[in-house]
Amino acid sequence: MNLAQIEAFCAIANTGSVSEAARQLEANRTKLSMALKALEKELGVELFTRTGNQVSLSEAGKAIYKDCENIMITARRVKHTCSEVSAEFAAEVWIARDDSLPDTLWHEMAHQLNTLFPNTSFNLVLASSGDLANLVATAQVDFAFGVDYERLDDPRITYQPLGKIRMMSVCRSSHPLAKSKRVSDEELRKAKQAVMVYLTDKDNPSLEPFSRRYIGFSSFEYILNTILTDNAWGVLPEPLIRQYLREQDLTVIKHTYGLTQEDYCVFSPAGINESPAMSLVADKLSDYLFDF
Repeated sequence: MNLAQIEAFCAIANTGSVSEAARQLEANRTKLSMALKALEKELGVELFTRTGNQVSLSEAGKAIYKDCENIMITARRVKHTCSEVSAEFAAEVWIARDDSLPDTLWHEMAHQLNTLFPNTSFNLVLASSGDLANLVATAQVDFAFGVDYERLDDPRITYQPLGKIRMMSVCRSSHPLAKSKRVSDEELRKAKQAVMVYLTDKDNPSLEPFSRRYIGFSSFEYILNTILTDNAWGVLPEPLIRQYLREQDLTVIKHTYGLTQEDYCVFSPAGINESPAMSLVADKLSDYLFDF
């Protein structure tokens, strides 16, 4: 039993597909299947039940999954510690973030990071809020920041709430929904909604559309633009739309769906020591959210 076999097992378990696991690991599908078969042969059990191209954990697979995940977490921590000792720590950092906070804030922080940590390359990528946890869990990025709609019990990730963010159901001030003193469920369901969509295959009830007619985007900015130009309504974070509300271009819909609060979090790989650069970003974001 070796790390490559355990990594193959965990990746296939997480994706439910050998092909998708191979794509995420950037590995050859045949080699991945062979690694899994070698592990099953050594353990003397079948770890998956197979149905067509899909696989699901067998009872034996379920029993060892958590332990295997912990082995991978420990392996990452060992590599991380050794790279730190060899002065290669944080030579490159990948950060995913959603666009619930203004771009100007992130531009300012990117400049500060480059100034304060000149030996580190920081890569910032935009992602859907619903995909942030999965991007960290599958090691596609090192850290992620954004709205946490659903706290998952995932041993690969640690969550640190940085503050609360108000989510508002809004429409153009000229929209029929803005004229109603009390919007009913049926009125809201009939109106076109711009919604957040995400790539991870985990169901997330918090991101399911309320309306019968909707159009999906992976960006709050795209949702905002659609609301402003296409006679739609949608749920947006307060920091992104405060100016539009002040200028009365947008109106909060008078419905129980109109105002909610969500945690704004930093997502980190489990078992990784605290990063000074990410601590700086977390502190800056926490201070910013305190104003709201």
